[in-house]
Amino acid sequence: MKNKLGENMKIALILPHFYPYVGGGEKMFYDLAKGLIDKGYEVKVVARNVGEEYCGEKTVHGIPVKYCKWKSMFGHPLPKTKDLEDAIKWCDIVHTSIFTTSPVVSRLAKKYKKPSVLTVYEARGNKWYWCENPIIATGFYMFEQYTIRKKFDIYHAISDATKSDVEKFCKLKNVKRVYLANEMKNGAYSEDFSLRKYFGLEETDKVALYYGRPGKTKGIQVYEKAIEELNRRKMLDGRVKLCFILGKEPENLRAKFVGFVKKRKLDKSVIIKPSVERSQLSACIAQADVVVVPSLTEGFGFSALEACQIGTPLIYSDGGSLPEVAYGRCKSFKNNNYNDLADALEEFIKFGTDNFSILPEKTFTYDEMFNGITEIYSGLAELNR
Repeated sequence: MKNKLGENMKIALILPHFYPYVGGGEKMFYDLAKGLIDKGYEVKVVARNVGEEYCGEKTVHGIPVKYCKWKSMFGHPLPKTKDLEDAIKWCDIVHTSIFTTSPVVSRLAKKYKKPSVLTVYEARGNKWYWCENPIIATGFYMFEQYTIRKKFDIYHAISDATKSDVEKFCKLKNVKRVYLANEMKNGAYSEDFSLRKYFGLEETDKVALYYGRPGKTKGIQVYEKAIEELNRRKMLDGRVKLCFILGKEPENLRAKFVGFVKKRKLDKSVIIKPSVERSQLSACIAQADVVVVPSLTEGFGFSALEACQIGTPLIYSDGGSLPEVAYGRCKSFKNNNYNDLADALEEFIKFGTDNFSILPEKTFTYDEMFNGITEIYSGLAELNR
């Protein structure tokens, strides 16, 4: 794609975090930067440093990146104007993401008359009140509104659910949906890693697997109540193992869930292990009898999609984008309804997954993602010729 001078189009990606920082958004922008360069675009990335190794100007896998020493507040980097100006002056289009880079990029794009794109992973709106006390929820709601409602030419939503929420809660127009991408490749998981050995299970045990952060929006508290209900129904009698691969953070929520299991003396049925390497995690997903994704909100739903792509049956909430990505052998339950989740788990314990629905296969390819984003760029370039 050429700019109005006939040169290769120049794209500035101004991001809170970038590779090797791990997250769905960071993965998207890494893949996008690589794809743009492969197609002849010029790209510059500006993001917060990741330790001392990724600090200053680097070339990462062919991608020019300026890693900046920005301070952070509540995990959100605070970008400095002076670190962004050169890239924004240079580019034909500037592309950023929520949250804290949004206000400064919006201001600089307007100052230097650059077309701009904001990627929105989620717009929770009043859903903040589902999992926080009213004071904290109000603070998060106002912060989200402040960052998302800044002036951009195009707002990129990563799912139809997110697009709907951006339009509903933020009252924005010019919202375009382009899905993220995830494609399981040959050799993506370790063939010599055993889920059953890792959790100390018998070959005859039925395994339901949860993996990821124990965050409130990930529905860990809903799962906890569902486990209590299963225990009340006397369903946790050793026929099934509810296995959890939990990240370290949020530490308080992880500790609370571990404490719940110990207090209820459920450690023979509910087994918690720390995170494993990416290929080992994929092996665990492949070897589980069912994966459980009880999220209250999801902008895209990588956890659910990966289980579907590997071919493992899925129990998932009908919240957020999860119904958009789920396919294969699936069982949905009502969002934030622990009784409904307990019913789904009881069905699995009694009958396995034979009675689950079979949903048509869906694709979320890199080509589809790349073409969708570059179509946005092309539209903006045409408008500014």
